Order: sequence, then structure tokens, then C-alpha cells
Amino acid sequence: MICKKCGTELRDGVRMCPICGTQQVEAPKPTPGTVNDPKIFSKTRVISFIIIMALVLIGLWKVFA
Repeated sequence: MICKKCGTELRDGVRMCPICGTQQVEAPKPTPGTVNDPKIFSKTRVISFIIIMALVLIGLWKVFA
């Protein structure tokens, strides 16, 4: 996000520019289910977790066997 008055680059969600003090117009909130909606339990994360846990268990089995 960029301040419309002074051109300073701002983080998303900032309500006021820290340089010039201009209030920023809030962008509309994305509706749930849009493309940029992060998911906690996405398919990739679940598969990655299962693979990591399998590797950890195999490593522990070799250490204690």
C-alpha cells in the first residue's frame, strides 16, 4: 500500500501514514473463500506433516532399536 499524499510505502492494514499523518482509506476486506484465503489445514500441509512425522518416527525407531 502506498500513501496517496507523500508516496511512502505502507504495510497492509495501516490506517494512518507515519510520515505525513494522512488517514488511509481501508481497502474492502476479501470475502471468505477467495483465492488469497489462507487455509490452516490445506492438503499440502497435511501431507507434509505426515511425511515429517514418518521420518521422525523412523529416526527414533533406529535410535532405540
